[in-house]
Amino acid sequence: MDAALAKLNSLKSPCIAAIARKYNVNRTTLGRRWNGVTTTRAQAAEDKRFLNDQQEQQLLQHIRYLCDQCLPPTPAIVAEIAARLGGRAPGGKWCSRFVNRHKNELDSRYLNSLNLERHQADSMASFEQYFSIIRKKMEEYHILPKNTYNMDEKGFLLGRITKAKPVFPKDLKSFEKLLGAGQDGSREWITVVATICADGTTLPPLLIYDSTSGSIQDSWVQDFRSNEDQAWFTSSPSGWTSNEIGFKWLEAMFDKNTRDKAARDWRLLFVNSHGSHVALKFLEWA
Repeated sequence: MDAALAKLNSLKSPCIAAIARKYNVNRTTLGRRWNGVTTTRAQAAEDKRFLNDQQEQQLLQHIRYLCDQCLPPTPAIVAEIAARLGGRAPGGKWCSRFVNRHKNELDSRYLNSLNLERHQADSMASFEQYFSIIRKKMEEYHILPKNTYNMDEKGFLLGRITKAKPVFPKDLKSFEKLLGAGQDGSREWITVVATICADGTTLPPLLIYDSTSGSIQDSWVQDFRSNEDQAWFTSSPSGWTSNEIGFKWLEAMFDKNTRDKAARDWRLLFVNSHGSHVALKFLEWA
């Protein structure tokens, strides 16, 4: 039955009777499964326990809103919204079944990507379109350079020396007497979040340290001069940013340090497509 359903999903003009004969399944059962009238017992039990009709309509509205913002949500974000509506996390395959139940309204597939050579050939047109959209939005909301910011993260591996090409006599190399400079085997990862403004000013950086305990060690900030320098510090188990850190940065750091400067004017923040920047909580708050 699963193979027959998969085959139907792969065809543009599926014939239920022909697929039922090919996979030796009941035509009526296959048709009811295909049209979402019936489902497996496990699926039915999970669906019955999760979102009701009203909640699913709310989820559809959330998806449409994100798509209207040119941010089609990933299955992970759809599951995040569903968890908020249902009060608990859905099952691993719930999202695909949700899309299938609403196949008249929803679709889920990999978006087409451009061939690299075509992208390079079309780069001028792409750049012109991008900056044209940005210019129109900035004119529409009267966004000034002093209220235009760009934020990005950069990771550093501490304790790693720069690899270089040494100069040495060939006969020494043949005797295998030469070794490269030693490298510390115990290294830590740190992420720096930097934000600059179009008027040339900057926001204090955020440093994210690698800490499974969630604490900041004194040795990490021993050279920090609080009376002269400005910076924020936090940690994560990986040393990378996360959805929670990204949201806290937006709420407590970016907004706090740009609100007075902007007064009642709009602010524009450029970010990349890192998961923490397109998390539902981040987008809704912005």
